[in-house]
Amino acid sequence: MPCFTRSVGLCLMIASTGLAQVPLAPDGLFTAARSGDAESVTAHLEAEVPVDATDKYGATALLMAASEGRLEIVELLLEKGADINHAEGFYAARALDMALFFRGRLDVAKVLLRHGAEGREDAFDFALEGKDLELARAAVAGGPFYASRRDTLKTRAQSLDTPWPELPNLPEWLELLDTIEGRPDPPLPEYGLEALNALTGKFEGWTSDLTVEIALREGTLVMSLNGESMGKLELVGENSFRSASGIAADFSGRARTSEAVTIRRDGAPTERLRRSVAEPDPEALARFAAFAQSESRRRTVHWPGFRGTNADGNGDGADVPTTWDLETGDGVLWRAEVAGLANSSPVIWGDRVFVTTAVAAGLDQTIRTGLTGAGDAVDEKVEHSWRVLAFDKWTGEQVWDTEVARAVPITKRHVKATQANSTPATDGRHIVVVFPTAGLACLNMAGELLWRHDLGGLNAGAFTDPGIEWGFASSPVIYGNQAILQVDIHGGPYLAAWDLESGRELWRTERDVAPSWATPTLLEGPDGDELIVNGSTIHAYDPETGIELWSLGPNSELVVATPIVHNGVAFVSAGYPPIKPIYAIPAGTRGDLEVKPGKAHASLLWSHARGGAYMPTPLLYRGLLYIVHHNGRIVAYDARDGSAIYKNRFSRTGAFTASPVAANGKLYVATEEGLLYVLEAGTRYKELAVHDFGEPLMATPAISEGLLVLRTPSGLIALGKRPG
Repeated sequence: MPCFTRSVGLCLMIASTGLAQVPLAPDGLFTAARSGDAESVTAHLEAEVPVDATDKYGATALLMAASEGRLEIVELLLEKGADINHAEGFYAARALDMALFFRGRLDVAKVLLRHGAEGREDAFDFALEGKDLELARAAVAGGPFYASRRDTLKTRAQSLDTPWPELPNLPEWLELLDTIEGRPDPPLPEYGLEALNALTGKFEGWTSDLTVEIALREGTLVMSLNGESMGKLELVGENSFRSASGIAADFSGRARTSEAVTIRRDGAPTERLRRSVAEPDPEALARFAAFAQSESRRRTVHWPGFRGTNADGNGDGADVPTTWDLETGDGVLWRAEVAGLANSSPVIWGDRVFVTTAVAAGLDQTIRTGLTGAGDAVDEKVEHSWRVLAFDKWTGEQVWDTEVARAVPITKRHVKATQANSTPATDGRHIVVVFPTAGLACLNMAGELLWRHDLGGLNAGAFTDPGIEWGFASSPVIYGNQAILQVDIHGGPYLAAWDLESGRELWRTERDVAPSWATPTLLEGPDGDELIVNGSTIHAYDPETGIELWSLGPNSELVVATPIVHNGVAFVSAGYPPIKPIYAIPAGTRGDLEVKPGKAHASLLWSHARGGAYMPTPLLYRGLLYIVHHNGRIVAYDARDGSAIYKNRFSRTGAFTASPVAANGKLYVATEEGLLYVLEAGTRYKELAVHDFGEPLMATPAISEGLLVLRTPSGLIALGKRPG
């Protein structure tokens, strides 16, 4: 189904001479606005589709056109009476915000400002940051500024530490500043106890040790910094407060939630703090210490899919190295180059390592790393070759290289993604792979292509806009004689299974969810196996038939993490608004479940409304559930009851996308920038080693018989030694 649902009544009709009536609906208006089809936009409006019709997130055609930079459509919609200051409900963004902060459509922003769009004060600040005098002039020409914002600008221009002297044409900036007219500040909003209580809690610095606690006492917010009381907070604007000592606290969050607070203090840098996700409980540590943990005695030989066997990330059975030297080669068994670019992880069966890649003809392919909220896409309009390669596990020698397909990509990729994100799956007889343009394919262990299906482009991207394409990343799983794939894309998400031998489709189940990048996991239940599927709504299906067994919500709108299972319980998490949950769901659950935030649910083992990670899949190892957060924190929970055992920040800054794995009492956690942490597993945070690979580590490592195999943009690295 389309990402945008019909929110304004039934389809409307227009009549064309000599032609049958054609139904027109808001979805069509939205598509036309995003694509820049002025003729279709006009037809929809003439058919009385409301110009300010909204999708399920409250966005209008004007916001969509502004986001896509469709200047002609923006002017047309404004001419037809579109509300220039309408704000959608997820980001609270107006058309000007979409044009400026989301996509950098400055030509559209200038037109909106000339039409009197609100937010011109923010646009002026944006212009200052970008040293864009023309944009600043458009903001000033749009109308008067709120008096307090205008005064702040003048104070900045007159202060000694102002960045303004760095601006080119400084006299023109100062002259422009003098022309800004003032207007009264907007009236203060009214906050009831429920709204104030939503702002309370503990907030932590991203890279600093600053902590802020907000509490509600006798109907008033009070604040403390690092345990020192700052007294009461006075409301000075929407989500904006000040203490008696002059400290500013500005709250922000998506989907009408309070995710962060920005603290401004005289003589200190401005800091944005994220809401704390968990507080360790000393009693929980004591309870867990009394819980005897048995070590796994299995010998990990095969690593057959994403994160190993059923995504459990457990590589026990042989000693995996802690230290090595990449420069001298000490501890490095072999290296192998792999052409192209891919974020897919290596898989292992017996003495073979398998990887996928996408090779772009004549193009130097790169990925962006680091903490960023940018949703930029890369459009590589050159021919790609999608390939599967096999290597000897002990020597690194390439055994075979099979091209699955060759074409120009149908869809774009995110700046952090590739055209080969999905990890292969193997059962020792078949290797199943999927690529966003080449589709689903099955090879035998000799690299011979058995069958392939074109799946039509696989456009997964922003849940708010099908035009924003980020790339497909769900990996196939093998269940018996079936290859199962979660296809949560724009234009009709579904779950389907194909026969491994023939490639014949066995079943398909349509899904009513937003795009996602998770991979299904299998859970053994009292009434049979369950296929656990993470998404904007969590589901379980019968893996033999695709029939739905249960559903669970609410969940994040953007879902990346794969479910994990242990001892008859599925653990499902996500880390994007409007809720960032962790759910522990026993096998045998049935029905449609809805969890009220902060409330226990009888069908669940336990749950948290906050604490789920955005990118990495959780790891359950020796009784502890480890959650690695994208911004560099790790939290360990007692898997039995969800109580927090410890929380810690990694010793160096970085962004975490690859999922953690474990072996013989050690955790391996990689950063996008190329650091690999080796941690001691258990109830305390202890770094055993930190290694710098000098290139990104986006893929999750594989473990087999004591060998740690990592994938970088340039190829494979095998760490460890051959047994015996």
